[in-house]
Amino acid sequence: MKIFTVLAKLDTMEITQISTGEFLEITIQSEDMEISDGFHTMHELYQHRMALNIALFNAWNQSILWGTAEDDKDINVMKSKLHHDGTMFEDYFIVMAVTPEGQISYHYKLKHWDKFRIPEVERTPEWDGHGSLDVLERLMKL
Repeated sequence: MKIFTVLAKLDTMEITQISTGEFLEITIQSEDMEISDGFHTMHELYQHRMALNIALFNAWNQSILWGTAEDDKDINVMKSKLHHDGTMFEDYFIVMAVTPEGQISYHYKLKHWDKFRIPEVERTPEWDGHGSLDVLERLMKL
């Protein structure tokens, strides 16, 4: 059983409930809300993910983990304010690693741009279609 706690101001909360067969989907919208699994809030988990990615991408850029470009495990990292097709979400940028296993990418708010000390490119390479599960598999294979 999974339990999630939602803390939101009642006067700013809007709840939408959708039942589809054996599952119940509840959407809660609020200006001031925290979702927790009882140990960490979603905000804390995203902050941890960003900190780990900053450390990893910066280390990859410095070749701390993989050696020289002649190494068969070469990983190229970059950041850009544009996807390959010139689009981008408002106030966001993308970081991407091109690895022997495929692309790994994440989007972050522009205020975090300088934390990623990696090369800037005008546009990222064309997206290879990866999703969240693909990224997890690729990371585990490195």
